[in-house]
Amino acid sequence: MTLRIGIISVSTDYHRRGRRNRLAMQPGIGPLLAGLLPRDVEIELVNETWRGPDWSRDYDLLFISALHSDLDRARQISHYWRRRGAKTVFGGSCASAYPELCQPFFDAVVVGDPEAGVPAVYSDFALRALKPRYVSTRYEPERVAPPRFDLIDRQSFTPLCLEATRGCPFQCEFCVLSGLGTRHQVRPVADVIRDIRAGQEAVRRRWLPLRHRVVGFADNNIGGNLLYLRELCGALAPLELQWYAAATFNVAASPELVRLMSRAGCRVLYVGLESFNPEAIRDMKKNQNVVTKIRAALDNCRRNGILLISGLMVSPLVDDLEYLRAIPGHLEACGLHIPTFICFESPIPGTPHFRRLAALREPALLPNALLRDFSGYTLTVRPARTPLQEFVEAYRLLLERVYSPSRRLRKLADDLSYFLPGGYWFAALVDAIDTLAVDPVPDYARSLIAGSDTPPPESVPLGAADFDSEEEQARVMGPWRVTDENGAVLPQWLAAQPVFERERRPLRRWA
Repeated sequence: MTLRIGIISVSTDYHRRGRRNRLAMQPGIGPLLAGLLPRDVEIELVNETWRGPDWSRDYDLLFISALHSDLDRARQISHYWRRRGAKTVFGGSCASAYPELCQPFFDAVVVGDPEAGVPAVYSDFALRALKPRYVSTRYEPERVAPPRFDLIDRQSFTPLCLEATRGCPFQCEFCVLSGLGTRHQVRPVADVIRDIRAGQEAVRRRWLPLRHRVVGFADNNIGGNLLYLRELCGALAPLELQWYAAATFNVAASPELVRLMSRAGCRVLYVGLESFNPEAIRDMKKNQNVVTKIRAALDNCRRNGILLISGLMVSPLVDDLEYLRAIPGHLEACGLHIPTFICFESPIPGTPHFRRLAALREPALLPNALLRDFSGYTLTVRPARTPLQEFVEAYRLLLERVYSPSRRLRKLADDLSYFLPGGYWFAALVDAIDTLAVDPVPDYARSLIAGSDTPPPESVPLGAADFDSEEEQARVMGPWRVTDENGAVLPQWLAAQPVFERERRPLRRWA
């Protein structure tokens, strides 16, 4: 009998509408994990940003990954299939930061990178000797197997998405990576090219002649090691790809690097601009960003056929109403016009930002904040310079102004004046789709305030028969709280420890 394995990337719609999203950079964890498993087992990949699980499916072993704010749903999915005989395994950033909290809801938890943990889980499962925890903190690039792109061939418009590097050398306070431990590690370029070529053969279709030439890099920061980035670009150029990736601002601000990436086929680059407020940038410890260079970096990317997309965060601690009202003007002045998103800076549990606020004498977080509120689209921090309700209403008005139809058209007209004359069709296509399809303006039914915001509409079909007691049902189905009725952080969320040792590398490799 063939072993049936499922891999679910859990996701909820942070705008609380229950919509799927095929436009954003997609998680590559499914094909990555599947590549670490034997070929003679039956594997199903479910990326919830594309589609929900088939609740009629049976699994013997189920791998589940989720971000912190999606952990409520991950626990419920695990319980659903555990009641139906599956063994469940949880991994990812939340599992690594809080294994003790997660442990009771899964049969096993993997701490750290999956390359050693997943094969060990499978081996022990086959022997019926599954352990409750697997710790694999050392990244071994040679153990990264070719991703199973064939398993998502018919699910994704652009199935070729893989890693060349992992981690980021910078230490932005709000970032989950900083909480787990700053590191940036690279794979052999030859292995990356091997995986791309194998993936192209797996997804090549005569009626889709260009799809196999579109490649995404799911790296946290593909420019974390600039010597490596140059080597990678040299190897990618002959493949004549159209590729997209994420990098830090220092990469986009370098004319030489942008030209190099463009010649190698880069057409879309995500960069976290975060803020036009220098005080907020300093508070975030995002020292690689230089506000005064945003316009030059954006224009340089567009001249070289690269669509620079970015998101912004508003800081409840630093930003005031005057700054929020000024953001549309800043967007026009720098030429970005419309960011991919504008969210609240959210202190995700376990990050340096979270620890700093939790240590303050007076509670900085809002009362009764739920873990699902720490997504960036619900306010979890008390505004320091503006009354709470005024801050939220200014945020609503900001989104309505920024994402108006007229601004969308202005953005497209400006960008396409660079891309179309240069023949950069892929950048133009992504720009048009992203600009016209994005709809982040929140429904007025939402409070946008932690503890009272609208719950996610996604559900798991669990009934009373799936629980042995009312206490168990409450434990599985109840949302997890992070703060008490006064806004003080609950003790269990102060227990996160770094997983990875910080790597010391010469700054010249990052600058």
